[in-house]
Amino acid sequence: MRESTKPPLLEKGWFDEGIVKRAEVATEEAPPESRVRAGLEVLIGMAETDPTAARSALLEFRTDHLRQSRLEAWLGGDPQRATFSLGAAIQLADNELTSSSPNLEALVPDLLRWLEGEW
Repeated sequence: MRESTKPPLLEKGWFDEGIVKRAEVATEEAPPESRVRAGLEVLIGMAETDPTAARSALLEFRTDHLRQSRLEAWLGGDPQRATFSLGAAIQLADNELTSSSPNLEALVPDLLRWLEGEW
């Protein structure tokens, strides 16, 4: 049997559904004002275990317009503003993941500002 060469955060070109499910559970269990933070913390925790795979998953997400539109709808507000906010957050995370020592935790305030529409 041949071992897979895909990064562990990816499965068949999609985010690993287990990671997505953990983020969904975290957001559902959090109070409404903390839902974005709860989901973000799960994703950051997973990304820090393998930044290279996280970046690959993030790049796959950029081309997954259906999943992006679902997340934008969940974020709420003006659809164009949600699209811009998500794009900004993706760009911040992508830039950090390319550094030699990525630290997504340091970006949490900026990521939340974008994702919660506080800009």
